[in-house]
Amino acid sequence: MNIKKKSFLFQFLFGWIVLSSAQWLSVLDEAENLNSSFSLESVDSFAPVRPRFIIDEDFAEDYNLTVDILHRPLQENFDSFFPNVEAYVESGNSNGDLMSDNGKLDDLNSRAAYSALKALQNSYGSSHLYRFTPYELFGQSIWIEEAPEVNHVGWSIMFDNLGRYFLLELRGLREVTFALFITFSIVPIITGILTVYIYKKKYCVIKFNKSGRSKKKDSWLKRSKDELLRTDSANLLTLNDNDEPVMIRHSCKRTCILFATLEYNIPEWNIKIKIGGLGVMAELMSKTLKQYDLVWVVPCVGDITYPVAETAPSLVVKVVNQDYEVKVFYHYKDNIKYVLLDSPIFRKRTSHDPYPPRMDDISSAIFYSVWNQSIAAIIRREKVDIYHINDYHGALAPIYNLPEVIPCAISLHNAEFQGLWPLQSSIDEREVCGLFNVSKTICREYIQFGNAFNLMHCGVSYVRRHQSGYGVVGVSNKYGQRSWVRYPVFWSLKKIGQLPNPDPTDIGLSVNPVNQQLPDFAEYASVRKENKRKAQEWAGLTIDDEADLLVFVGRWSVQKGIDILADLAPTLLEKFNIQLIVVGPLIDLYGKFAAEKFMYIMERYPGRVFSKPEFVHLPPFIFEGADFALIPSRDEPFGLVAVEFGRRGAICIGSRVGGLGEMPGWWYSVESSSTAYLLKQLEKSCTLALKSTPEMRHKLRIAALQQRFPVDEWVALYDRLIRNCIKAHNKQQQRRSIKSFFSCITPNKPTKDVNDILSEKSAFSPADYEHSIDIREHTSYDANSMDNDSDEDNYEQAESIISSLSSSALSELSYISESSMNIGSRLDERFIDANGVAIRDFSAELTYLTPENSKGKLSIDHFLNKVQSRWHDEEHHYYKTGFRKRVYKYLKIKDKKSKDVDPDDDLVNQLPLNAYTKPRYKSAASTRLNIYQRILYLKVFTWPLYTIFLSLGQILSISSFQLSLLSGFEDNNQISLYVITGVFILSTIVWWGLYRNLPSVHSLSLPFAVYALAFLFTGISSMSLPYHIRGWLSYAATWVYAIAAASGPLYFTLNFEDEHCSGLGSSITRACVLQGVQQLWLSFLWLWGTLSSRLDYNYKVLLQPINSVYVVAGVWPVSFVLLSVCILLYKGLPPFYRQKPGSIPAFSKSLLHRKVVICFLISVINQNFWMSTLISQAWRFFWGSKLTKLWKIVVMTVSFLVGAWLIIFYVLRKLSNKHTWMVPVLGLGFGAIKWMHVFWGTSNVGIFLPWAGIAGPYLSRALWLWLGILDSIQGIGNGLILLQTLSRRHVTNTLMISQLAGSATSILARFVSPTKTGPANVFPDLTGYTPVDRAKPVANAPFWICLILNVALCIMYLRCYHRENISRP
Repeated sequence: MNIKKKSFLFQFLFGWIVLSSAQWLSVLDEAENLNSSFSLESVDSFAPVRPRFIIDEDFAEDYNLTVDILHRPLQENFDSFFPNVEAYVESGNSNGDLMSDNGKLDDLNSRAAYSALKALQNSYGSSHLYRFTPYELFGQSIWIEEAPEVNHVGWSIMFDNLGRYFLLELRGLREVTFALFITFSIVPIITGILTVYIYKKKYCVIKFNKSGRSKKKDSWLKRSKDELLRTDSANLLTLNDNDEPVMIRHSCKRTCILFATLEYNIPEWNIKIKIGGLGVMAELMSKTLKQYDLVWVVPCVGDITYPVAETAPSLVVKVVNQDYEVKVFYHYKDNIKYVLLDSPIFRKRTSHDPYPPRMDDISSAIFYSVWNQSIAAIIRREKVDIYHINDYHGALAPIYNLPEVIPCAISLHNAEFQGLWPLQSSIDEREVCGLFNVSKTICREYIQFGNAFNLMHCGVSYVRRHQSGYGVVGVSNKYGQRSWVRYPVFWSLKKIGQLPNPDPTDIGLSVNPVNQQLPDFAEYASVRKENKRKAQEWAGLTIDDEADLLVFVGRWSVQKGIDILADLAPTLLEKFNIQLIVVGPLIDLYGKFAAEKFMYIMERYPGRVFSKPEFVHLPPFIFEGADFALIPSRDEPFGLVAVEFGRRGAICIGSRVGGLGEMPGWWYSVESSSTAYLLKQLEKSCTLALKSTPEMRHKLRIAALQQRFPVDEWVALYDRLIRNCIKAHNKQQQRRSIKSFFSCITPNKPTKDVNDILSEKSAFSPADYEHSIDIREHTSYDANSMDNDSDEDNYEQAESIISSLSSSALSELSYISESSMNIGSRLDERFIDANGVAIRDFSAELTYLTPENSKGKLSIDHFLNKVQSRWHDEEHHYYKTGFRKRVYKYLKIKDKKSKDVDPDDDLVNQLPLNAYTKPRYKSAASTRLNIYQRILYLKVFTWPLYTIFLSLGQILSISSFQLSLLSGFEDNNQISLYVITGVFILSTIVWWGLYRNLPSVHSLSLPFAVYALAFLFTGISSMSLPYHIRGWLSYAATWVYAIAAASGPLYFTLNFEDEHCSGLGSSITRACVLQGVQQLWLSFLWLWGTLSSRLDYNYKVLLQPINSVYVVAGVWPVSFVLLSVCILLYKGLPPFYRQKPGSIPAFSKSLLHRKVVICFLISVINQNFWMSTLISQAWRFFWGSKLTKLWKIVVMTVSFLVGAWLIIFYVLRKLSNKHTWMVPVLGLGFGAIKWMHVFWGTSNVGIFLPWAGIAGPYLSRALWLWLGILDSIQGIGNGLILLQTLSRRHVTNTLMISQLAGSATSILARFVSPTKTGPANVFPDLTGYTPVDRAKPVANAPFWICLILNVALCIMYLRCYHRENISRP
């Protein structure tokens, strides 16, 4: 069902609910006989919101009434002429001031005037901080017993103070109220759907690129070409093969660049280690940067025999304070000095697998520790001018040389991988710092990001501190900016620059190139046909000239989208005459399952599919014979494969992410991370491409052949990057004096021995800036005759030492919330199908594979998420609850009595699927957690108990006036508002400080104790005590409650944080459930205030006395329960909440760099300034009418907030499964929905709907409820925007700052806001409108400023969301 049909059904259901409920409720009302006589009577009862609305309590009808005084000289007291009339008097000022036509206050001493002013002076509104009772702005009223005619809306009484008479006139037009009702009912829905439609059409599109790269010449590119033309070729160093090796930096003074990579090539030794784009670019740098002296640091791998090389002094590095030797060899080629590092830890890697498989365990920590310490030693030894860091692998090296600093440039080839190790406790910090041989001070200043030891963040911090943030670049025009948006480690930088990769084969001049001769159509087609046949023969496919050959080359991982291609392959094979070649190395579980699926597809479609999940050096005819290149990447930094295929004539089909989309072909945008969305986009793109005509394909191929990604442009840009990095470094160093630099460094401490680490509780702390890397002379020896046994034993000893400290902290991947905040469908990295059961189940179900279920039930992502859900449940039971034994199918349990099962064993494969999972295992939870934690981990449906308690904290924090209602005492005035606001602001600062400096368990459990104290005071204040004591106790209860309520944002952001990879659907479920409960709680809270409020003789709002026995019986058990929850949370919150928040350097700077934060703060301030004082009046409109039956309004409220909310929740969840942006965009599309909500409840338009008859009061309040639901949807969308654009740490601080700003704005609004005492002309009363008025009611600046601001903020918020959404690539 498409969006239009869904939206139509949604509108139909809403209309049916509203109209049927209004008609049904109206039938139950008894029709009142209208008395045609007119009378005035003084009645001591509830007054309307504003003086233009006057209600007859006995008549039980609501009508609009305006009271005006003829502007004549006042001669006598008003009371002496109208002793039985008391009225609000208004003439041109909708705030209720008594104004003359000259704008000055008339000297009226009547009780009517006094009561009006007194009520207005002692009234105030509310804000996000404080929600007041529903009966503010009360006073005595004038009552009328005759309804206006159906063509009008209300009456107007004209008093003549000289003639001592009054006139009754009809006012208003029913057409105005009808038009506003229809507008408010359907316009938000129309604008919301229209916004979704426009957003989808603009961003969720398939771009048909006909010509390739944009012809637009950027200024930076022009300057780069000019620099290239000015380059003196004499400066380029070229050596013949017979020349002697160049000794670096001795022959001439040239810039010396050091770079270190795990992928490399040494042509003369026939050594080539290349896995991805980083290896290609490293090779390109060695070939093209002839104007520099290059020092290339590489490790020796275990499966390559290295020739004899020049030996150099060995390096001594430290791991856990033990010395280990790294042998060094030199090899020279032209201007390159190869530095080969030989160590057992490096020799464990192979040429096909140079990277450690994990980045969270001890082995990988030792590897990168030795690697980075070795690079730092080479930097000191070679005295290089600049260090070029490629990705995270060598980003730690510069800090080992502090306080000496060196210019650095960082190229981001794949920013998703950052090198993370958990720092969730002091033990983790001690162990990781010991492994990497860094002090805690350096770790916190440079490396630590939240609760993670982050190598990439170390490089970013170094550049930020020593180069003013300049020097980080992405490898394509868009990748740098998207990396800055997506990954919080870069947010402290102002921006990330561009260094687009070239095509290594495009070595021609980019300046004034020679026009390329285009091939003849027939000749070119013949050559391609021959290459295509060779490719078919190579892959074992059927020789078919008519079949379209589609090729995928790349790593088989979720990032490259191999699972999407495997899911779509059966559909393409059934619909079109195609052949498919897919090759590349297996990387992750998605690739493993894709290989299994392609194996089955190969058997089902023989001669049409070739699958080889391993690294393959492809022959040239594969590139030149392919019709289409498939690139369905979820994220792609540059996309060299598109350039390689495109420049050889293949047409590209793929995603327009990162550097992709510049070659001719069909490119689909990736606006959502949902697999269903990506499948649909790829299918549409493939369909368009495969249905294209031969002529169109030929044009695209010709355009592809003409595309240029010249190397010389890249060299010019690289020159500028190196030059500016050195310049920025020198400039920053000039700003810092040596004295100020060393003043921030703690005194050196002696290095501790590993035994001291084991015996002391304090963390490992070597000297802060101590040079712990020694360079020792070593005799010459052959590179392949080294004795590595002793060194290998030392490394194994280090691993055993750390394992004995805390093996679980590093051997298992711990959840790091700050590492990634992608909310889309993403597999938990800890789930690796260790026992192989999942892939066996998947293989068994593939026998039922069809093109339809391949994209649904048997979709790889769908299947893995389903299996992962069961795996999480098993893991949750085994590690977190475990009150009974159970069978584990997907969770691999290491049983001491039995060996681990090998899923590849032939005997195992012959057994039933659950044959080796029958044993029931005893849980490990009892040894890992206490009884309180295990209890709170128990689930109610899918919610652990601790999440329910934390949700209760969020619900209780929505308001702070309910205790005053319960205590039976309230006297709302400005002083009370200021006091509570002050308490609230101070409490916010306190909770914020606790959150930032102590484990979250304190800031999440202590508020419940404060809530309990508030309810205790409430019970005491209801006892038989003196009036003034009860009053002060009531105030104390309110203040104490305000203290606890200030912790609300913490429960929103920290709840569910211990749950892994829940996905956006779960976030929407939680938000909708909590929002619905909050709305119900708030609605019935206002109902309670309505039933318990009365007026005193001064027209102040008081609460009716409540039996103290009932109050104590109600609130003291609640207090006891809340105190119990506090204790239970303090003892039973999961371990995640017991870790101290990790430091994030330059956190405030990173927060302000996010435009969505600024936009959110402005939105909060705007709403509080214009509307915070009017919320109570709107709720009084809903509950305070005499025209409605209370039980019917209650039924309507429950129907809307439960029934309609469930329908809306179901629709939103369904839509969000495919489009993760749907709810935020739909909510913002509603526009100024909060403005509409407040307008309908305060401007008197909804008081009387003459065209609706006796159903009018219910229909009016149904619309108000509907607007409230839409406002809640917008609120949910705003919350999801924060979660999809910020990390949880940033969201928490944003909400705390906005809470402080909103509270301060609420106080400011009481002084300067146009709505400080009423709706004023911001929400004009249109019930008295006549055609003679024309545009006068809305012809004022505050009205338009408020409306335009609310709409403009929605537009600005939407733009910020699209630009800074981290859930899309």
